[in-house]
Amino acid sequence: MNRCDRRPLHVVIGELEADYPQWRFAVKPGYGGPRLEAHRPHSTSGLYALITADPAELRRELDNATLAREAGPWPT
Repeated sequence: MNRCDRRPLHVVIGELEADYPQWRFAVKPGYGGPRLEAHRPHSTSGLYALITADPAELRRELDNATLAREAGPWPT
């Protein structure tokens, strides 16, 4: 696996679920090892899915998606 975080993935998933309750998380097999998947159910716009082997990247992108969603639409 090509990730720096060596904690068990079930621990990482538990932390992500606590920090991002609006998302659903899973660990799935992928090329080169397991992948973390995040899906936002019932999404009508914006980011709705992420797949990566890197928990830090997943958290960073979820933070960005949350900030963008809270900011609302761009002014015209």
